[in-house]
Amino acid sequence: MTTAAFPTSLHRTVLEVVLTELRADPDVRGVLLSGSLARGTGRPDSDLDVLVVTALDPVRRAPWRSRRRPLPVDLVPRTAEQWRSCFSPHRVGDESWGYAFLDGVLLHDPDGAVAQLMADAATIHAGYRTPAPVKAHYAELWTHVVPKMEAVRQRGDAVETGWAAAVMTNELIRTLWAANDLPNPSLDLGTCQRHLDDLKAPAGATDLMRAVLRAAPRDALRLQLELVADVLPLLAARDAAPPPPGAKGGAYR
Repeated sequence: MTTAAFPTSLHRTVLEVVLTELRADPDVRGVLLSGSLARGTGRPDSDLDVLVVTALDPVRRAPWRSRRRPLPVDLVPRTAEQWRSCFSPHRVGDESWGYAFLDGVLLHDPDGAVAQLMADAATIHAGYRTPAPVKAHYAELWTHVVPKMEAVRQRGDAVETGWAAAVMTNELIRTLWAANDLPNPSLDLGTCQRHLDDLKAPAGATDLMRAVLRAAPRDALRLQLELVADVLPLLAARDAAPPPPGAKGGAYR
């Protein structure tokens, strides 16, 4: 049926049932499997992530949207235009659904709607440029936070260090994507792992980010500061607008 890797026979069976229901609905134009099963990293406790392209705005409560299943199924229905509008984030914290289409497994596509969205995601991502206000936000964030992170390192309190390293990892990932003019990914581990190699700057960013994720908190904090020092010049933009109101501070206020 697909090239997905099923961690259990139940996953395959449930997906076959869901797909049969979706194919029978005349409002469904296409179906894509996303998430860990599409990436081949599913576990026995993984849910099923199914993206649905609908002909109409998906407000109609079709039976397949609410039916109880033997395992969790996350069904996300949108029209093709609604999906396309989610491929080019323009605000701080917005994420691109384009990665789901780039990494997904096509399950049902009678009129080519899903294939077109997959192609559109690739085109939109390739031409994406991070909006200047988003870069300005991250430049301001790190200018504010770095001295506080340095102070945490000097104090050496294990709990404070662990908290700071964990919290700022999220912001660092988003900053790297913004500096590389890449749409922000969803912060699930699978998407980040799959697309870490997309980072081209600063030099060695991919390996250093992997080292951050593997390191003990004190080392992670040190590596984060090294990476931030290299990435800050990439955020400079002469036409950058001021960061959005209330954006400053991140984890530290």
